[in-house]
Amino acid sequence: MLEGLGPGTPWPPKPRELLGRYGLSPRKALGQHFLKDPRVALKMVDLSGVGKEDLVVELGAGLGILTWALAQRVKKVIAYELDENLIAILQREPFLPPNVEIRPGHILKLNWKSLAEEIQAPLIIFGNLPYYLSGRLIYSLYENHRVLRQTVFMLQKEVVDRLLSPPGTKNYGLLSVLTALLAEAQRPLVLSPSHFYPPPEVSSAVVNLKFKRKLLPPEIFSLLKVAFSQRRKKLLRKLEKAYPLEKKALEKIFQELGLDPNVRAEEVPPDKYLFLAERLKEKTSGR
Repeated sequence: MLEGLGPGTPWPPKPRELLGRYGLSPRKALGQHFLKDPRVALKMVDLSGVGKEDLVVELGAGLGILTWALAQRVKKVIAYELDENLIAILQREPFLPPNVEIRPGHILKLNWKSLAEEIQAPLIIFGNLPYYLSGRLIYSLYENHRVLRQTVFMLQKEVVDRLLSPPGTKNYGLLSVLTALLAEAQRPLVLSPSHFYPPPEVSSAVVNLKFKRKLLPPEIFSLLKVAFSQRRKKLLRKLEKAYPLEKKALEKIFQELGLDPNVRAEEVPPDKYLFLAERLKEKTSGR
């Protein structure tokens, strides 16, 4: 018996066994790779620091192993799932406790602001995310950072590497900048393909983001899209095409920020992007 679990606590069935009961197989089109070991899920939850007074949103309940682990540790779990077959399984099987609410829904179509208003608190979000949509989902969450408290995701390790990459490295990009500006980030676990059914072709990692409650100017999102397009081009040239400013005005801003006029996007640290967005707004407002 693990700490905090009663002797009569039902454990989730193994994914292969549970799908077999219902004559189902993992759906490749939905990127389904199910975590196999409930102990790993419990460890992920425990390392996150969430507690018994928290309400947590889970994205992609799957076969309920992470859902189950969250339910052992927090007050309530609202778990979204797209696959109707999996929803039916979770509603029929007895291992999920009463503090779990399963909702149908596509995780890219959720309204984060409305959800935060519903629960009357900044969002704590967990998920074992399908690899094919993780980048789009994280960007959507960053755009709505005002309503976030914490996110804890299992992702393709390569995606986590991008989120945590420092300036000057090949993985440093738009999401790296936003992660550094918005959150305190940790990578508490790295998981091999053998932890999942079916095993993916790559390793996974858990990333824990605790948001700083810092409000970013909306302009930084459009700036970063410009900056990290056509990565081989110099940043100054890209800004010349995207903003109604003369080259001399842009060079003056670069000088103020201590940026070389020949600098490329991947060499600029996150705080410089924040200042750059603010200065560009000042220079272009009213034009």
